[in-house]
Amino acid sequence: MTQPAPKQDPPIPPMTLALGLFLGLGCAALPLVPEPYRAYNFAAFGAVGLFVAGRMGLIPGLILALGSKLLSDVLNYAAHDFQDDYLPMASILASLAIYPVVGSALVRRTQNPLRIAGGAVLASVLFFLLSNFGSWLNQAMPYPYTVAGLIECYRQGVPFYRGTFFGDLVCTGSLFAAHALLAQYYFPAERTAAVPVENDR
Repeated sequence: MTQPAPKQDPPIPPMTLALGLFLGLGCAALPLVPEPYRAYNFAAFGAVGLFVAGRMGLIPGLILALGSKLLSDVLNYAAHDFQDDYLPMASILASLAIYPVVGSALVRRTQNPLRIAGGAVLASVLFFLLSNFGSWLNQAMPYPYTVAGLIECYRQGVPFYRGTFFGDLVCTGSLFAAHALLAQYYFPAERTAAVPVENDR
């Protein structure tokens, strides 16, 4: 007597994808909002990458996080009359990839708020360290190639980082909370326990 084939989860969970796309495209469109009405340096691209990688896998997380950031950079570049200072920065895009990596490694199949918050903080701090190291290495500002110059680069980056850190925590918490509630009441197939841990493609 043959056993029935196990029920397969959908390869692309629609609610999870919709949440990631909604926030990712919303962040990408921020350059279209007049500057006086924007939160200073508030961003959620990392939260998108962390969430999508934590629920769908590394590759979807990378695509959504880096894709929305790149789209935002292009819109920002156009909004500033195509000035070279507003071109996308490879070091920022590379640093942003840490969020999906952390999401895939630490928050797969978990609803533990402390673990999710810890993953968000870890990814955010690593992003700050990597992105500012890249700015120092590429001489975005003329800091000397010394330990003192690197420390000064980090010190000068703290005011810019506050909005990013706040955005990481708020948006990560909002995404995971919305996912848990929607999965509980409307999308039972996407409950965390039903999301398989597989090798990312």
